[in-house]
Amino acid sequence: MVASSGTEFHYSNLTSNWLGIIVDRVSGMNLKAYAQEHLFGPLGIEPGEWGMHAEGHSNGCGDLHLTVRDAAKSGLLYLNDGEFQEEQIIPADWVGASLQSYTQDAFQEIDGRKVGRYFEDIGYGYQGWSATVGDHHVNYAHGHGGQLIVLIDDLDMIVATTAYPSWLEHTGESWRNEKACFNLVGAFLRDLP
Repeated sequence: MVASSGTEFHYSNLTSNWLGIIVDRVSGMNLKAYAQEHLFGPLGIEPGEWGMHAEGHSNGCGDLHLTVRDAAKSGLLYLNDGEFQEEQIIPADWVGASLQSYTQDAFQEIDGRKVGRYFEDIGYGYQGWSATVGDHHVNYAHGHGGQLIVLIDDLDMIVATTAYPSWLEHTGESWRNEKACFNLVGAFLRDLP
């Protein structure tokens, strides 16, 4: 704990990993196998490598390799309230609840600086971020190196990016590349009508 509960926002990869372990234990399946059966399979996604803990659990905080097209499919699923090709994959109530911001002013930094010059009013919900970019409210997933899945609900639009993931690289250069992806997407979104 870095602060008393409910007093300060602090993102934690470890907490996300715990959630993955909980899914493992409750479902009796590895997180990747569970996701394959209930998410990837119905979406037609063929995931690549998914990093694992020493104990054999898929990393709940990330390390999942997807093509940009498959990342966009997961964004489309959320943009369409959990429905994909007329099949309800995720309950619509869950999607709505997960896209709410439960933490306001969730300061997200890259290398000690704000995440990007265009992402403002950052919030955090159920494992996902929200922000204001220009005139648009967006929800987004963010992965190290510049992986982004951005939902622009008022335009019925998704922007997905992949980039070099900077695996285990936490250098000034990796953070600059990540910030460049945020700024590229942010500038594009800011200029949308």
